[in-house]
Amino acid sequence: MLPSGGEGRAYGETPAAGTERNARQTHNQSAALLPPSTAIRSRFRSITERPPAMTTVRGKKRYMIDDSPNGIGSTRGSAYTQQPSWLAGLETPVRGLSAHTGTSLADTILQPQRLFSYGSPPSGPADAPSPARSILEANQRESEVVGRLETLRRESERAKFELRQVEMERERDREEAQRVRQQLEADVLAQTRRVEKLERDRRWLFEQEDRLAEQRRTIEAELTTQRKKHQTQTDEMSATMHELKQRLDEANRSLRSTRAEHAEKLEAQQQRTAAAEETIARLKAQQDIDKGAGSANDASLQYTVETLKREMRDKDQDIEELQQKLKQLMGSEDASTTVSPSRSRVAQLERDLREQCAYIKAIEQQNRKLGAEVGRLADTAGKYEKERETVIALQAKVQRLEAQQEGRAEIEARLDAMQQEREQWSRVLNDGSDQSRLDSPFAIAKTVASQRHTIRMLESKVTTLQENAESANEHLQSTARDVQLYRQECARLEKEAAIEKHRATQIEQSKQHAVREAEFLRTQLHSYDREEEELMGGNYDRQKAERIRQLELFIDEQRAWISATQPGVAVQDGASSAPSAGADGVSTALLQGYREDAESKQRELEEVKTEHQHLLRRFEDLEKEAARLEHQVGCGLGYNPRTTRILQLIDNPSAQDYAIRSEKLKALAAENEALLERIRLLEKSNENNESDGNSDTPPDDATGAGSAFFHTIDNLRSENQNLTRQLEDSAKLISRYKKEWKKKAAELREVVYLILGYRVDFMSNGSVRFTSMYAAGVDQSFVFTSGDDDQGVMRLSGGGSKTYLKGLTNDIRYWVQERGSIPGFLATVTLQNFEAQADQNSQQQ
Repeated sequence: MLPSGGEGRAYGETPAAGTERNARQTHNQSAALLPPSTAIRSRFRSITERPPAMTTVRGKKRYMIDDSPNGIGSTRGSAYTQQPSWLAGLETPVRGLSAHTGTSLADTILQPQRLFSYGSPPSGPADAPSPARSILEANQRESEVVGRLETLRRESERAKFELRQVEMERERDREEAQRVRQQLEADVLAQTRRVEKLERDRRWLFEQEDRLAEQRRTIEAELTTQRKKHQTQTDEMSATMHELKQRLDEANRSLRSTRAEHAEKLEAQQQRTAAAEETIARLKAQQDIDKGAGSANDASLQYTVETLKREMRDKDQDIEELQQKLKQLMGSEDASTTVSPSRSRVAQLERDLREQCAYIKAIEQQNRKLGAEVGRLADTAGKYEKERETVIALQAKVQRLEAQQEGRAEIEARLDAMQQEREQWSRVLNDGSDQSRLDSPFAIAKTVASQRHTIRMLESKVTTLQENAESANEHLQSTARDVQLYRQECARLEKEAAIEKHRATQIEQSKQHAVREAEFLRTQLHSYDREEEELMGGNYDRQKAERIRQLELFIDEQRAWISATQPGVAVQDGASSAPSAGADGVSTALLQGYREDAESKQRELEEVKTEHQHLLRRFEDLEKEAARLEHQVGCGLGYNPRTTRILQLIDNPSAQDYAIRSEKLKALAAENEALLERIRLLEKSNENNESDGNSDTPPDDATGAGSAFFHTIDNLRSENQNLTRQLEDSAKLISRYKKEWKKKAAELREVVYLILGYRVDFMSNGSVRFTSMYAAGVDQSFVFTSGDDDQGVMRLSGGGSKTYLKGLTNDIRYWVQERGSIPGFLATVTLQNFEAQADQNSQQQ
């Protein structure tokens, strides 16, 4: 019999074993004071952290061998370390138990203590944790872990789906933002290109205008030069032609007179020669008749012969004189010829006459050539004059067209500006509400001030909205980074869930093995109890049997307690930070937090996107409003010509003159003050010098920075600058006057042309050319010059065509010479040209 209380040794137990058993009982008593949840968690941790090896042998004794260095069921740092197991020497009564591999009951569930021994009662306290409770707790924890793993898996999949949705929406938002940004950039780029193109066109137009103006000036200069050159050439050619014509007329007259005189002399000489030959023939005949009569009449015949000889000599002298005159006229060489017979002299005269005729023909041919050249030059001069008149008319038309085009462009620009201003004023002044009508300049000025204030506030709002948009973009970027982190965390949690699932599978297998082991041990205990009761008889330990029944009842109570306290244990395990349930609770809480954070980020993203769209629309509206207000302010919203009149400008000439005079007065006053001070210093210096007897020396500050000398220099400089500025202003004024005078002169010429019907062209020599609008050609014009000494008297000096002027000789004599009325003459010519043009038009029709 063992002593009560379990303090004796078991049957066949050595003293060392008894000492070990007592120490284990003491430890179990201390461990029984721990709460059930702590013991269960410790056992569950030993199960999940280190599953030991187990070895079984068929048909022999079964040993639960632990390969850890601390023995069976040892856990480093646990309260049950260094305790030998009573199952080490337990003999298996059941045959045919197959070998298996798994977690041993001694290492996973049972406490490292001996439940009973042969002939010895249990030595542990009544409230010590039982192996059945550990098995049930492990089963419960295993089911909870499996359920939580399944829940975690579903939550992980849902979180992955939500994250994919968030990512897809974020990608769509990013694409939409990128599209909007690209569209805005494209619009900005298009506007920039359009502005650049307009700027290039404007520069090109300015360059074209400058180039055309330069070309026009160059052409005008060349035209003026060519005009002067051709005028000079025309004058020279006219003078040459006039001189040649005079010389030709003189040569023709001289030639005709010489020809007539020579013909008369030649005819008289021929008559004389014929008479002389007849007389010679008659004398010869008479001589032949009288030759036989003797020499009675020799004296008279001799006398007659002498007379005839004298006459022949006289004729020879006359012929020689005529020959000399002919030589002088023809420019032939003087050749003294001896007196030849009359026949040879007549032949010589005939030759001379033929030479003279040939020379006359050559002169006539040359005269005809010169006449043809003169006619050709006259035609060329007429064509040139017509071309010059045509060029002048075309230039006048081009100038008129340019002036009309410029006026038309200016009128169109002014019309557009006035229409825009009218529309703006109509919108501003004719608003629908009676309170917004602007009936006075004060109301308009007040409206302008309020609009400017509104523009400034809108600009500040635009700046704020841009800053909000930038912060929203930054928030979107941070949200994208958070989503990426959540995705990585989700992948990590999935990996941990897979590991936990694998561990849960291992725990399920260990649980099934532990259940089989528990059933086997329960059957074995009952068999041991029946065997001991049958074999030992009176030595049967009733206390042990009672202890076993109490343990079984305790197991049932623990099962009921576990069932009753399962929800509380789940909540307590979820809130606890123990290593066994900490990972599951943290994972669930982390996933839940990630999901809530993702949902909040999604909501924030939607809000930011909506606000971004609203801000973009608001920004566009504000830009349009700012552009409209700037345009209104630039067009002069506060000025209405119908209700407002400018009385005086701030920067007017009188104010400028007053400012200049004030500045001069101040400078002269400063100079006067400096000169007075200088005089006082000189007087004081002179008094000191007279008293001291020193020589005259200027004071020390005579040439100082604030002396009168420098004041005078400054005044002179300012006066010089004013004069220079006045010269520049006068030069600008003169250029403006010239420009305005040219404009007014062109307007005056146009008015004279439209009202009086004559185009007025001022020539370079001071003359004025009048061309009628009803003239048939450009050569039908009149040139007027001022009278002697430019006393305001005009006279008609010429025109475009001499033929045209000859046709108007009667009108010129009647109106200009007799009546002295140039306007009457011009009016008469206008009526004649108009009637001629009307008749020509009627004939053409």
